[in-house]
Amino acid sequence: MRPAPMNLVLSIGGIAGRLELGPAPETFLAQVRERYAAFTMPAAPDLDAGFSLRLRFESVPPPVDLDAHVAFAEAHPLTVKATAKTITISRWDISVRLSAKRARGRVRWVGTGRCKMSPYALDCVLRALWSVLLPREDALLVHSCGLRHAEIGVVFPGVSGQGKTTLARKAPDADDVLSDEMIAIRHTPSDGGWRVYGTPFWGDFARGGISMRSWPLRALAFLAQRDSVEMSPITSSESALRLLECMLCFQTDRETVERNLALVTRLCAEVRSVEAQLTRTASTAEIFGKLEPHLGVDVNRKVPTLNAREMISEFRSFLRKHQLYAFSPRGAGLRPWVKQGASLLIQAAEKSALDVGDIALYWVPGRTPDDDVLRCHRVGSPLPKGQSWAGAEMLGRVSGLARDGRDLPMPGRLDGLARLFGDQVAMPILRLAGR
Repeated sequence: MRPAPMNLVLSIGGIAGRLELGPAPETFLAQVRERYAAFTMPAAPDLDAGFSLRLRFESVPPPVDLDAHVAFAEAHPLTVKATAKTITISRWDISVRLSAKRARGRVRWVGTGRCKMSPYALDCVLRALWSVLLPREDALLVHSCGLRHAEIGVVFPGVSGQGKTTLARKAPDADDVLSDEMIAIRHTPSDGGWRVYGTPFWGDFARGGISMRSWPLRALAFLAQRDSVEMSPITSSESALRLLECMLCFQTDRETVERNLALVTRLCAEVRSVEAQLTRTASTAEIFGKLEPHLGVDVNRKVPTLNAREMISEFRSFLRKHQLYAFSPRGAGLRPWVKQGASLLIQAAEKSALDVGDIALYWVPGRTPDDDVLRCHRVGSPLPKGQSWAGAEMLGRVSGLARDGRDLPMPGRLDGLARLFGDQVAMPILRLAGR
């Protein structure tokens, strides 16, 4: 039987894109799903995606003449061209073309392409696409190591060999590494600042961000190998020149250059910049100890997520890691089912593991990131009018209550709880994380 294509929706740096991949062997598609799992989201039909791309894979046999193959690849390097109407990405193993379509007052990109059945070729397509689209949304991709420190983000830009992966490996908690290779930075008009996002574009550390969650950007710390650990402030103009060297961009046309220069200049004028002089043996604690005077105040203050989509994505990452999660609902809306002082337990579960009577918790994306919701529904009962399982992602099930140090099952009460809790927005569930 011919393999079926796979539909994948990715959200990176606040831009969502629809991908139809394949057909391809299931083993290859499983690798793709695992690689980008933290940045995938349900393929809801109303989702406001920045682009839609149908990508066909081609099996390429090993070259008979290696020298000729290398010469052919060198003669056909990666080329990215983007205008107001088209985006083309080409390389010896890639050919992609998207056209601009106007919908709901905004430009959306729709296209097709082909690439070698290789995770490296696919990753190249995705990096090129986001490198084109992000600057058009006041954002950019930067060659850097990104770390979450307390409740803020710090970006350490640097070209190859300056220690990005070495720094990432030093993090006491690998979940604090947003990427050791490529970070997205975006201006957010809602809070007037800049936010840093993890990406699935990583280097030798082979680990990117664990969710779509963004963090307030407090500092740009440009990497430099030295004999001691020092943080030396640099001017915004010098910072801009250094950041331009690290920005991922494959285009050289005048419009792109002017856009990127304006974006980088504004970023470096509004965010503190230092030269991070590091040794190979310096610990993360020592590095952030030296960096602390340049991070401003209240680095430990809880910062709300930017939108509901980020909140749900972070909740999913916690649930995947710990398998069981608890939260304490606020207010009296769930009484008498959930009494004051009790916590609701959410257990990670696949749809195939559910039984009739279970309360399923699932993610339903809206048109925009603020419209995403978490919903509960009792398996076996009809969905409310206008709701559907299509375009939703099963996250887990409500397994019981926790009160006074004990776990309490909820036999006979699930139906009433599902009715009360069925259409709650993501916010209450994520109070447990202090977001």
